[in-house]
Amino acid sequence: MGNPEKRELRRQFLARRAALSAPERRAADAEICRNIRRLACYRNASCVAIYATDGEEPDLFSLFGEKRFFLPRYRVAGKCYEMVEIHDPASELARGKFGLLEPLPELPAAESEFIAAELLFLTPAVACSRQGIRLGRGGGFYDRMLAAVRRPVVGVIYSCQWSENLPWEPHDRKVDFVVTEKEIFEAREKQKTING
Repeated sequence: MGNPEKRELRRQFLARRAALSAPERRAADAEICRNIRRLACYRNASCVAIYATDGEEPDLFSLFGEKRFFLPRYRVAGKCYEMVEIHDPASELARGKFGLLEPLPELPAAESEFIAAELLFLTPAVACSRQGIRLGRGGGFYDRMLAAVRRPVVGVIYSCQWSENLPWEPHDRKVDFVVTEKEIFEAREKQKTING
């Protein structure tokens, strides 16, 4: 089941990420957030889709208060994620199906057209390539959610998660930018790096 090449790459890149120490991670998270703030698409966005770290993904919660933020919540009925606006992460999140912090069940989900038109997505990844290919966890949840999104999509990774080449399939949604603690990379036409 699934692509064996992708499975092996996930194993390798997750191990690299897990090898980061807590101090390295905290320092990198601060730089990643600094680089996100440098992105014109972030500065110009009023509504941003963010995620809750699994403990090893970059933690972006220091951005809270700067924009209207939306987090994914798993919907069992559709076996998919919906986006929910969060004002206070301390009181409006609880552990969800996969053990990740998610918006409380009673909070209203955003409409699909609003998500497609208004949200700038900051997406987690297991790895990213300079061609904008994003390797996810394998469930395809983000690929499906991002399929109709019209604003840029930003992959957020640590620099140890860069890959020169990643396999790509037609259902995989490429990202427009990749942000690490060391750089901002534009994956679209110009293929340029914005150094810190």
